[in-house]
Amino acid sequence: MSANSLKDVKIMRDMPFLKRGMRVEVDGKMGVVTSGNRSLNINVRLDGEKHSGNCHPKWQTRYFDKNGNVVADYR
Repeated sequence: MSANSLKDVKIMRDMPFLKRGMRVEVDGKMGVVTSGNRSLNINVRLDGEKHSGNCHPKWQTRYFDKNGNVVADYR
């Protein structure tokens, strides 16, 4: 996929709210969305980690807006 892979994830997985830098909880661990990847997953840098990891965007995840409100919950 191209450099627009986060855009592709938004479209193909019907997640229009998805943005780079948004807070996310993955399986109980907090982090930040850093990008999308060619598997139509998201890359998340968990708090305290130096590198991002591959995460399915709808597996045990919650997404938060800039005010900390939940915008989507896939748990």
